[in-house]
Amino acid sequence: MHDGRPTILHLSIDFNDPHRASTTTAIEWFVAEHVKDFDTVVVSMTRQSDPRQTYLHDCGVMNGSRVFAFGYHGLPFGIALFPSMWLAARRIRKLLDQEGIRPDLIHAHKLGFEGISAWVLSRWYKIPFFVSLRGEVETKIFRRKPDYRPLLRRIVRDAKRVYHVSAWFRDEFHRHVPPMPHERLLPNIVRNIKPEIATVPAGNRFVTIMNLDIWRKKGLHTLLDGLALALRERPGIALDIVGSGKEESKAAASALVKKAGVEENVRFLGRLDNAALIERLPTYRGLLLPSSNETFGMVYVEALFAGIPVMHTKGTGIDGYLDNLDVSIGVPEGDAAAVAAAILRMDRETEAYRARLTASASELFTRFDKERMVANYRADVAEALTAK
Repeated sequence: MHDGRPTILHLSIDFNDPHRASTTTAIEWFVAEHVKDFDTVVVSMTRQSDPRQTYLHDCGVMNGSRVFAFGYHGLPFGIALFPSMWLAARRIRKLLDQEGIRPDLIHAHKLGFEGISAWVLSRWYKIPFFVSLRGEVETKIFRRKPDYRPLLRRIVRDAKRVYHVSAWFRDEFHRHVPPMPHERLLPNIVRNIKPEIATVPAGNRFVTIMNLDIWRKKGLHTLLDGLALALRERPGIALDIVGSGKEESKAAASALVKKAGVEENVRFLGRLDNAALIERLPTYRGLLLPSSNETFGMVYVEALFAGIPVMHTKGTGIDGYLDNLDVSIGVPEGDAAAVAAAILRMDRETEAYRARLTASASELFTRFDKERMVANYRADVAEALTAK
């Protein structure tokens, strides 16, 4: 404790620090929302398959949190997963002892990796811990490493809170773990949330937003094939691709556009910063992003609150958060014909979608309200520490 404030240790393999390649801002934004209530310490973990490349750097204070960059040794494909995470936990404990940091609670931002380290640390320190479930990684662990299921069940039973970032993953999770009273949805924080959604007249273009280095995961090939099918019925449909990547990735994306025969209808805008993207989104007819195995997809929420409908893949990404709201279209993974039908429907009914978004603003705000999530988390911490 410092001045009566609990110290929370966050363990994350997806946190931006100066010693790693850029990753999602989801956990970075989440932690930043809680520095006013807690002393926050982040160990930003990055797996290094070569033990000679491991590192541990003090990054000082970043956005109100003390941050350490930790390149831990771990083999690919989850080989020797438990030993590597146990050793990582031991190194983290040594670091904290050296720095005079005594956490009151630990939050692991995934189960299958840093969740193991958090569980080990919580037993050593005899303190409570939380764990977030992110469907993209957890799906792989549960399916590919059945011998780890008993350990994972033990970890989530011992956690004081289990947070589902991926609403779509709950059904898969409950095939392996019975429902528990300490589970809760915790969507990623998105910063353009507001209680009212204002729309503007739709332009004549759709948009997709992705890191081109992972175009396969983002379903770009399926999207372009679907667009080609839609153009047979509506030749005027056009698409902007926002995002960049390595030169070979950009070349591959351009080749996909050519292969689909949609060069005249697609343009690449490159990378836009978040503010520029949010300003541009309202003019599009809709966001088209048929990703595969997407944990959450913050851009879907940004698009909805910008006043445009979204197309997503069923059983992944934003799926599960938009139930009973007709503001999106879910398509089966890899189904170009379904993508084409969704594009045509969204194009045909663009004003109706915008009207439903305006009418659904209050409910969408309730589901993604940042202040409510922060207050609930604060209460969860207080309850866990009181129980301890």
